[in-house]
Amino acid sequence: MRTTLDLDGRLLKEAMARAKTHTKTETVEQGLRELIRATQRQRLLTLRGSGYGMSLQAFLRHRSDE
Repeated sequence: MRTTLDLDGRLLKEAMARAKTHTKTETVEQGLRELIRATQRQRLLTLRGSGYGMSLQAFLRHRSDE
């Protein structure tokens, strides 16, 4: 998909150096993938501990009883 972007040149150059990418497209795509992964991780963190309907201590106690 072709898109025109107005990017900060210094920011893009630093991102390319840190990401070790060779093209602007590769850099932007890698940045978008990382943004998606980061938001997925954040979503998982907010769900932490909510799946079993019990506290971590109760879950561990239940496991040790078996």
